[in-house]
Amino acid sequence: MIEVFHSAEKGRGLCTKSGLLRGSVVLSCDPFVYVLTKSQKGVRCDHCLKRQDTLLRCSGCKFMRYCDRKCQKGAWHQHKPECAALKRVSPKIPPDFVILLSRVLWKLEDSMDDNKPEDLISIVDLESNYSRLTDSQKEGLGQFVVVLHSYWGQGALPLQVPDIKAVLELCAKIKNNSFAISDEEMQADIGTGVYLSCSLLNHSCEPNCVAEFDQMRLNIRALRDIDQGEELLISYTDLFAPTCDRQEELMNVYRFQCKCVACTSCRHDKMMMQDFDGLMTSSKQESAKNFLRDLHEFRDGGKYDKIKELTDGYIHRKVLPPENVYMAKVLDFAMDAAIERHSYDKAFHYGALALTAYRNYLHECHPMTGLQVMKLGKILLYSAKCDEALQMLLESLKILQVTHSKGGLVMQELRAMITQCQAEIRHKDKK
Repeated sequence: MIEVFHSAEKGRGLCTKSGLLRGSVVLSCDPFVYVLTKSQKGVRCDHCLKRQDTLLRCSGCKFMRYCDRKCQKGAWHQHKPECAALKRVSPKIPPDFVILLSRVLWKLEDSMDDNKPEDLISIVDLESNYSRLTDSQKEGLGQFVVVLHSYWGQGALPLQVPDIKAVLELCAKIKNNSFAISDEEMQADIGTGVYLSCSLLNHSCEPNCVAEFDQMRLNIRALRDIDQGEELLISYTDLFAPTCDRQEELMNVYRFQCKCVACTSCRHDKMMMQDFDGLMTSSKQESAKNFLRDLHEFRDGGKYDKIKELTDGYIHRKVLPPENVYMAKVLDFAMDAAIERHSYDKAFHYGALALTAYRNYLHECHPMTGLQVMKLGKILLYSAKCDEALQMLLESLKILQVTHSKGGLVMQELRAMITQCQAEIRHKDKK
């Protein structure tokens, strides 16, 4: 279905050997290695990444947590050397990246790096871009190596990484090719994984494919019909952002400048960055970005009362129009805070305002739009407005059946809500 190609401009990439229909799974990968982020400890299983109310703690390291004995047993081959390392450095806990890096090294040491039939590339052949990193980025990788030294212990490194230079190159390869594993609603990153074949996908701000996570498994799905021989492209960055923000992230993280049509034409930028009296100033833009960073931190900490307080003030002061992309993101936070307080009318109002921006700036089948419509339908269902809810949920279904797996948690919940709506409407009509 797909094959690797080489070009002077992009290096390696993936293209289709035959035409693909919208919604089809182009590529599906299990991670070479992955790690649950620390913010999700005690909330999700370290092995399957599922959210659980009660988790079993590893009796050895006292750090990793699992759903049950089955998950603990499934993780043991990978966790066995890690468990000893965690006990050795306790009570210190290494950064997530060092845990991920160590899992790569143990896998190489265990000779488990042999390519599976579906793997199109090996871990050692990934692109590192180390030479393009800034001095501060190289220094940051060096600090990880220092932590690795005490965590790894006195044992020799795998043959594939014979010296410090090779370890630094491996660090850069992991940084350059890892995927942030998102939750079901694509609101929070719950982990990081290295997906070998998927790492060959190049970037575009006008992608023809989208990434979907089913726990830790990564599915790449076609956003539209794709012709034979066409390159497969995903986005490495948040597309609900103006060109300057996308370019900044791509350069900072991946060390390249995107030259797609959306970037060269600065498409949607005037609308995304509009103010009541023209374009927002650079200082106002930076202030909005800092405000959103604060809101992200409060959400990670579950401080929804604080989010409500801040967003209510921001919206009341009319800092920016709702069509502005930063204001739309603030409205999203305000919606979530209102949902937490069961203020469903207010939540729907904020979410509907944000949805206008989603529809204006994102692809018609972008999963963020589908999830936003689904959330609004859910709010209407909770408000006993079943006719309106059904309309929104069916609209969401048209989008999410393209971007999400039929048996995944999102589609299961969506279909259950549609069934509930239809049943309640029938019951109401019988009265």
